[in-house]
Amino acid sequence: MSKAIRVTLGGKDLTLRGEDEESIKKSVREVNLQIQSLQQTLREQSTPTLSLLAALNLAERCLAAEEGRDRDARYLLSELEKMTSYFERAWNQPLS
Repeated sequence: MSKAIRVTLGGKDLTLRGEDEESIKKSVREVNLQIQSLQQTLREQSTPTLSLLAALNLAERCLAAEEGRDRDARYLLSELEKMTSYFERAWNQPLS
């Protein structure tokens, strides 16, 4: 059952609903950090623009993490296939 979670996101007080309060609050902190970082370098931009840029930055990080995970999974699969092949060859060799 989801519960109401009060947060401040981009300077606005909001009530969000969700199961994992700690995860939601951690996500809100990350978004707020992104917005604050952008505010320091893009002082003339509006809050909605900064919010969109923060969302884009976070989406790029998420995609990069997914690509890294996929690359790691392919590497592990390749290594496991090599090990399997090695053990199959060793298993099929006659004992001397």
